[in-house]
Amino acid sequence: MNTSLDTCPHHPITSTSSGVSIEWNHTLESQAVDRALFVFTDVATGNQTRYEVMPRIHTCLSLIAGLYRVAVFAKGLEIHRSLVQLQAGSVTAFKPVLNPSSQEPKTLRGILTRFDINQPIKTRDLEVPKNSTVVLDMQSQEFKSDWKLVEIKDAASAKRIIGNSDDLWGGNVPRKAPLPLSTKTSPEEVARQAAHEYVYGNSATVQQWAKVIDDVVFDEVWKFPIFVWGTVTVNAGGVLVIGDRGNFFVCDRLRMHVASTLLIRGSGPIHVEPISFESFC
Repeated sequence: MNTSLDTCPHHPITSTSSGVSIEWNHTLESQAVDRALFVFTDVATGNQTRYEVMPRIHTCLSLIAGLYRVAVFAKGLEIHRSLVQLQAGSVTAFKPVLNPSSQEPKTLRGILTRFDINQPIKTRDLEVPKNSTVVLDMQSQEFKSDWKLVEIKDAASAKRIIGNSDDLWGGNVPRKAPLPLSTKTSPEEVARQAAHEYVYGNSATVQQWAKVIDDVVFDEVWKFPIFVWGTVTVNAGGVLVIGDRGNFFVCDRLRMHVASTLLIRGSGPIHVEPISFESFC
């Protein structure tokens, strides 16, 4: 919805710029939330603009005209995501209402279920001593009881295990530029580019390529080790290495000394997901 330019009297609108008039609200008690972070991402360029905005107060911002993904973050509230088209020389009203967060606490069981590991796992703790290096390696006898295999069988499982949810993009537009289709583009090349959009971007925009992606990119099952721990502590000067033979790492709690290092190296997908994190001196 467009409003008159008088909505933003102190933000002159030029031929290439536009205004967005923000009045956001929430359904908690009136004083429960004092601000929200608004992140505007230009779909065409990926450039981001961030503002902190107080609730129930009219705020007007100037942005370059274009299509934007908007994400709104506020403590205790659901993240709002949507698309906003800003027209050159006009002001667009944006009035989201945020509701209390219903997100369940993350659990190790929930993470493993996402990875299709459904059998019970008894975890142990890991400690990296001072000034030492520990490399997670599926071939090490020391760690033979601490890992399982994750199987990526198709594009859908790749998105669930290592990809991004379509909910992140706020609408039915691709994360990347549209596929470069021409008479010289082979189906195999398109499938590989579409696979990147499907897994890491908005799968709905390349859904018609799903079967070709599976046939070309996931013509065999990808298998990676996932290391599962209870509490992992990396002491001063310690280095914990995650790499080729230890691609996935999850734990209940990751404790790292301020002078320690988590080193990620090697090829292939790497996934690090602690349920909680603590920095100590």
